[in-house]
Amino acid sequence: MFQEPKNYTDNDHFFFEADKDLEKVCNAPKDKDGVFKVLELRNGRINLVYIGYSNSGGLFNEIVNGVHYDKNARKTGWTYQLLKDKTDALDIYWYVTTGKDEQKKEQVEMLKDFVEQTGKLPKWNK
Repeated sequence: MFQEPKNYTDNDHFFFEADKDLEKVCNAPKDKDGVFKVLELRNGRINLVYIGYSNSGGLFNEIVNGVHYDKNARKTGWTYQLLKDKTDALDIYWYVTTGKDEQKKEQVEMLKDFVEQTGKLPKWNK
């Protein structure tokens, strides 16, 4: 259930809660691209809700300033989503991928694996 890319050179994760500043807690690199996945922690359960990638703007920028499906930048959209869904926290895992354009391929593979296991896309990837 917790898909990881096949080819990556560096990785880490961080937690985000509604009362925190995403720009301050995000530890993803600003100068490297890759893929990331978002796990929702709610009521003692863990659900993978999103798989994304950065496209030449760096993982940090994509995670913090990329657009959430509600059309807000993630730094505000994720806060709204956490409050609306009564989610305890998000656990964001990021992976620096090897080579140019590998991040999109890795995202597609991770999404394919998720769909094969669950029969649907993660709820924020719609």
